[in-house]
This record gives sequence, C-alpha cells and structure tokens, in this order.
Amino acid sequence: MAQSISLHQTLDIGEEKSILVKFVAPHCSGCVTIKPLLEQLTREQSEVLHLVEIDITEEPELAMELDVRSVPTVALFKQEQELGRLVGLQPKKHYANLVQQAV
Repeated sequence: MAQSISLHQTLDIGEEKSILVKFVAPHCSGCVTIKPLLEQLTREQSEVLHLVEIDITEEPELAMELDVRSVPTVALFKQEQELGRLVGLQPKKHYANLVQQAV
C-alpha cells in the first residue's frame, strides 16, 4: 500500500530499494485508475522496490522542484537519482517496463 510522505523522507527508506513515486491530486481520476496496478507491480518486486504516493496539492514546492506539471506522474528513483518517469495515464506495459528498471 502506498504511503503519503514527502520525497525527502522517501529517499531515507534505504539505498538498497528503488522508490516508485506516484504524484497525485484529489481531482485526478487517472490516479485512482492506476493505483491497483502500481500496488500490484510493487508487490511483485517488493524486495527491490517501494511505492510512495505524494499529493502535489500538499507538497507544491516538491512538485515544482521535480518539474511535476500534471498528474498522474510516476517516477522511479534509485539512490536519489531519477531513472525514469511516466506522465499521464499510460498502458500497463509502460508501468511494467519502468518497474523493471528497478530490478
């Protein structure tokens, strides 16, 4: 299950895991649509991947800092480096490909 915390807290989870960050907003129906998919993909790779949800209305400075302009945006981080990003609702295979970068 996704947690609502800031990215800076997220990056403290540990260097051994990649972090899949889902940027959301209350008005975003696409964010609701992809939630079960991202949770499933994260469960399948739980030894190397952690899922975090960040509401851009609660963290607007963070959204600006990371150039998040629309939701849903899903970004993969490893050791504080962004490895990939998907913006908007995408086909399942695109999320699966992004998650595979964490392996």
